[in-house]
Amino acid sequence: MLERTARPLRGLSNGIAGVMRAIFGALGAPGRFLADLLNGVWLGHSLHAVLVDVVVGAATAALLLDLLRVLFGVEGLETATTWVVGLSWLAGAGSILTGLTDFKDTAPDSPTRDVAGLHGVLNIVGVGGFAFSTMARLNGKHDVAFWGLLVGYAIISVGAYIGGHVVYKHGYSVNVNAFSRGKRAAAFAPVLPAADLPEGMPTRATFGSTAVLLVRRGDVVHALKNTCSHAGGPLAEGRLDDGTIECPWHGSVFRLEDGSVVHGPATSRQVSYRARINGDQVELQGPHD
Repeated sequence: MLERTARPLRGLSNGIAGVMRAIFGALGAPGRFLADLLNGVWLGHSLHAVLVDVVVGAATAALLLDLLRVLFGVEGLETATTWVVGLSWLAGAGSILTGLTDFKDTAPDSPTRDVAGLHGVLNIVGVGGFAFSTMARLNGKHDVAFWGLLVGYAIISVGAYIGGHVVYKHGYSVNVNAFSRGKRAAAFAPVLPAADLPEGMPTRATFGSTAVLLVRRGDVVHALKNTCSHAGGPLAEGRLDDGTIECPWHGSVFRLEDGSVVHGPATSRQVSYRARINGDQVELQGPHD
């Protein structure tokens, strides 16, 4: 049902994502580092999710304080409520910015982008209610501010439900390798003749039923799971540069040595394997835990 509801917003969603990609692209290298910050690369998972917790928690506390004042006549809560609503507004602004940064890398014309777009539009409107409530309180209009908070809270509650739907149904902003880490091998096992692994060229191979990326540098071989942790892109089709591989889909960059994230939008480390050349075969063991 949510997918059908969000479908009419597809043009708007595609437009917003396109504008965000253009903005970050125009900023060049600083834009990439800003995107890493907002994606949560440094945190190891989505920064958006952290800020959303602050928004909902602060808004819930503020609503409780307002209800105590309005329904039960508790006095002296106005200043505290103003501060807490203001916190929710500021965290909401941060959640909008981080959400838009994540959103730019969703697949165009997809149900995932449609539903994520609906989630974002609702939350922007809801945070606007918190902004209105904060400004009204600063002007001493606490009764008017209560209604702004109440309406904003109702809207972000619906938005939060839709956010949960897009994460749990569509797997949005999660590690796509979380439940399929690939074949495990306690001992080294052959995957490819060494002659079939060219120097310095990303090469796809299979390790059991798991697709892996192999990169050879002399006698040293690096091996990562081929499926990008961000959205499942094929790393073997990516660009090799200075000990890293860049996913061809959304530009996530992983260190070949251990699969760690160098640049987002990925926030989860890529599954990596121990690799060696033994005689005429490339062999793998692992993955690393």
